[in-house]
Amino acid sequence: MNVLGIDIGDRYIGVAATDHSDAIAYRYATIDRKSQDALQELQNIVKKESIERIIAGVPYHVEDGSETKQTLKTKQFIIDLRALLGDSVGVLEMDETLTSKEAKQTLSIEGADVSQEHAEAARLILQDFLIHGTY
Repeated sequence: MNVLGIDIGDRYIGVAATDHSDAIAYRYATIDRKSQDALQELQNIVKKESIERIIAGVPYHVEDGSETKQTLKTKQFIIDLRALLGDSVGVLEMDETLTSKEAKQTLSIEGADVSQEHAEAARLILQDFLIHGTY
């Protein structure tokens, strides 16, 4: 199964993908919503990579797990993505709390460019799904 992980932000959407064995997640791309149609770009990636499932990170309030303004924006984007892709691709939601912080730390340790932050957050979301999720 080919799986994508996505980290949905106001400006950028990080994208991660699995290797051919679906065991390892890697950074795939960062979509700049200011200059690209994010839904169209994701649809193109789904087609190009024969994606069967997308794991979409959803942020919740760190202190109490409640929904925030960003939670609602993210869920609306997921609704739009599901409508675009139809039944051909399953889109699952996964809690992404603190992935951006962890992504920044990982990039700092690697000495990688901060522009990879959203793709790294998507990789963390996807890797967590691969370890703990169910197919």
